[in-house]
Amino acid sequence: MSSWARVPALVLLTVLLATSPARAVYPPAIKDDGKFFKADALERANKKIREIYEKYHRDVVVETLASLTSDQEKKAEEEGKGKFFPRLALDRSRALGVHGIYIVIVKKPQYMQIHMDPETQKRAFTAANRATLRERMAARFKEDDFDGGLMAALEAVAQALEKNAK
Repeated sequence: MSSWARVPALVLLTVLLATSPARAVYPPAIKDDGKFFKADALERANKKIREIYEKYHRDVVVETLASLTSDQEKKAEEEGKGKFFPRLALDRSRALGVHGIYIVIVKKPQYMQIHMDPETQKRAFTAANRATLRERMAARFKEDDFDGGLMAALEAVAQALEKNAK
């Protein structure tokens, strides 16, 4: 087959890929390595995250860890949690290409960090919105209601994005 005969097939493939609806948010919305959430909660949360993405064009990515690596533990001790975790969240957010909100939750040591990319933080989801999200999520986590905390956090995100879009 000549290279010219392949052109229509390539054009068709390009058109199909460009017009097909997005099936999922990338990166994967929730990576629950810390095993905080039940399967049905993950399914509901991922659906909510897709809805947020489709409506507001912002990623919401949640990663949980059972514990830090030994190198990370050393750095957290050296730098202090107040410096280490924001940098960890920033680095992970950048590595994943998050355009929106990134949340990392660690079991040991217990810590939650919320990061927004600079564009999102300007107006779509502010530092005050982050504080509200943290309060809602932490309140449920303290009651060992991790699934409820996750859903409360996503609702806080959706409410803030809706309010700030106006």
